[in-house]
Amino acid sequence: MSMKKGVSRGIFSNEAGLGTGSIAHACADTQKPVKQGFFGIFEVFVDTIVICTMTALVILCSGVSIGYGEAAGAELTINGFTSTAFGSFGSIFIAICMLFFAFSTILGWGLYGTRCIEFLFGSKVNKPFMVLYSLVAIVGATMDLGLMWSIAETFNGLMAIPNLLAVFLLSGVVVKLVKEYFENEGKK
Repeated sequence: MSMKKGVSRGIFSNEAGLGTGSIAHACADTQKPVKQGFFGIFEVFVDTIVICTMTALVILCSGVSIGYGEAAGAELTINGFTSTAFGSFGSIFIAICMLFFAFSTILGWGLYGTRCIEFLFGSKVNKPFMVLYSLVAIVGATMDLGLMWSIAETFNGLMAIPNLLAVFLLSGVVVKLVKEYFENEGKK
């Protein structure tokens, strides 16, 4: 259960394997796609290894009671940060971080969805999609947290299937581009 929850939250946190990061990186103005790919790898590393590990260490070192089997969300993180040296500033800090994270996630996923819908159906469906997306965001913010996580995990899993298939099919191209990149970088 720990493994399942850890993997699903990790995927939600850094979107690795979902294909959404590639939409943002495809917008980059670069002549070296491999270098842009390294930026994507670095993002996943910083988010997962640095930020998530530091958060987990703060919680584990704080001595806060962790109710196994219970939904551990923002409350656990806030309790961990407030019971350490951060004191009451910890809850303010976490609230500000969550505000920025949630807001940027809502905007980013709205953009990703708009681009995907536009690719499939043309630009005339952008406005109806954004209206529907806004309504779904409101419903998601007011619904039961457990149900919301289950829906998010299900759709993340469904997004990962075609993306991982595409990654597998394009792996030969990636290997070729990486070899060329390192051969050219070595000559400089």
